[in-house]
Amino acid sequence: MQQRFYIPNCLENWRWPRALNPHYVEVKAESFAWERSFGAFSPKAQDACDRCDFDLLACLAYPRLDKVHMRTGCDLMNVFFVFNEHSDVSSVDEVQRQADIIMDALRNPHTPRP
Repeated sequence: MQQRFYIPNCLENWRWPRALNPHYVEVKAESFAWERSFGAFSPKAQDACDRCDFDLLACLAYPRLDKVHMRTGCDLMNVFFVFNEHSDVSSVDEVQRQADIIMDALRNPHTPRP
């Protein structure tokens, strides 16, 4: 006998309106180009990444940020994805090295980097 599972519509009675940051289209294009400039993925993996819209997630999470801060939020979401994809296939030591580099960049944003 086949079982069926139903996922309830959790947003059916959601009382708060959905709001999208008004800078979404502009910061998405800028952040998308910035993320692609790293050349972090093979063409196939880049195509899969391009199908995701982490900028939409960021712009829904922070609908009232100004353009500069929203761009930072979008860039951060894209960097999280790049790190996640690379850490999934790396050794524990390599992931720790990657995390250390990221944390150093966040703590010392004005330090020049290659």
